[in-house]
Amino acid sequence: MKILTSSAMKIAESIAVEKGSSYMELMEQAGKGTADRILGLADVSGRQVAVLCGKGNNGGDGLVAARYLAEAGAEITVIFVMGRELSALARANLYELEKRRVHFLEPDAPLTRRLEAIRKSDVLIDAVFGTGFSGELPAACKELAEAANNSRAIKVALDVPSGIDCDTGLADKDTLRADYTYTFAALKPAHVLKASLPLCGKIELIDIGIPAADIAAIPDGITLLSAETAAGCIPKRQEDSNKGDYGKLLNVGGCVHMTGAVILSTLSAMRCGVGLVKVAAPQPVLSAVASHILECIYSPLPVSESGSISIDGVEQLRTEMGWATAGLIGCGLSVCDDTRLLVEEVISSFGRPLVIDADGLNCVAENPAMLRKALAPVIITPHIKEMSRLTGLSVEIIKNRRFDVAAQFAEKYGVTVVLKDSNTVIATPKRELFINGNGNSGLAKGGSGDVLAGVIASFLAQGASPLAAAVAGVFLHAEAGDMAAQTFTPYAMLPSDVIESIPFVLKQLL
Repeated sequence: MKILTSSAMKIAESIAVEKGSSYMELMEQAGKGTADRILGLADVSGRQVAVLCGKGNNGGDGLVAARYLAEAGAEITVIFVMGRELSALARANLYELEKRRVHFLEPDAPLTRRLEAIRKSDVLIDAVFGTGFSGELPAACKELAEAANNSRAIKVALDVPSGIDCDTGLADKDTLRADYTYTFAALKPAHVLKASLPLCGKIELIDIGIPAADIAAIPDGITLLSAETAAGCIPKRQEDSNKGDYGKLLNVGGCVHMTGAVILSTLSAMRCGVGLVKVAAPQPVLSAVASHILECIYSPLPVSESGSISIDGVEQLRTEMGWATAGLIGCGLSVCDDTRLLVEEVISSFGRPLVIDADGLNCVAENPAMLRKALAPVIITPHIKEMSRLTGLSVEIIKNRRFDVAAQFAEKYGVTVVLKDSNTVIATPKRELFINGNGNSGLAKGGSGDVLAGVIASFLAQGASPLAAAVAGVFLHAEAGDMAAQTFTPYAMLPSDVIESIPFVLKQLL
């Protein structure tokens, strides 16, 4: 399913108009669809319906809905929140509505009257901003939003509740909290991002006459990951096969201070079907790995004075790179002079697809241009703070502009970006964008990223494309996290519990 930003939605509407529709017809469908949904919730005959009306086309959608609800017998009160200087489309629908028995409260009407209309309403329609909001709610809205939030009415938001930025999910503290959000033609980022999702209530999609194929074809859209999409990206297995048919993953990582990361990434990779995993790590790390995993093989590397992999092991590592079908570097690696040199060497000489995670990325951060030296596709898996180090942008900017930041970095350096957060974003060098909606707060624990890196690397080693490996990996990892949370709760679940849930999720997907 495609998610459309506010600008992409405008493109979708313009395409519909080019194909013979009109903006007035789109508004009519939006308003009628809203009224139909409300009538499915409750009998409005003789009931009080308040419409918080903005100046733009979102207000126009609300006025159309009000007309249909008035025809169904509702007592309509339209509250002009931002003034009567409406858009042309909204004005045309106001003219039609004025022919009905409807109460209008002007912006200069006493605040007490407007608050009373909200208090008495049985249904309240939020048609103030829609996808056009950013920043803070104007003072004219705050008291009305507070009254709405305290009312007993069924609260319905059109497209996006007023107070939420459609594209970033950022919400004003006084945002109107909807029971239902009816969005038109396509979901918007705010309907998926976990910062804004709880404020939207139940989200329902209303068809306004824009074909799904046209929406899917919009290049600026964002694809929401689904079980079907993920299942189609997982490499298939054949009965007539052997371990060599399912890839060889070289997992380079670990130091004496961090042994768990390479264990978690190796276990998760093996749970996702790779034929062989070879762990290349300092000898003390391999001792810890051997005590937890029986099925992998090892390549002991020399240890630096700091306890990390020594650059003296680079020749041995070159030999191991020739063995592998894909690589993973960075889990528990640590950051020092030796590992910085090691990471650059692996990027510039490893001719197979590579996943760079954790300290591998921290080693790259001082010189991201080294990513351009890669001989084969690269997937990077930074969390927000690591992305801040890679780009020099603040955490706040990245969270607010996650799609643009991920897409620009992917395009600039020719890598697939898996930007990890409560909603993980995938971006390709062609600026294709994907986002997941599954997962939970239990994944916000040290080690979860190592598990994800192992999953993605496993699929990559089995021959999946970088995009397919990222899509399958992100969805599977989050879904396994949701399954683990059902058993252990988000408080108590561990990354190792996520690994234990992978087989059950794979069984559902396949």
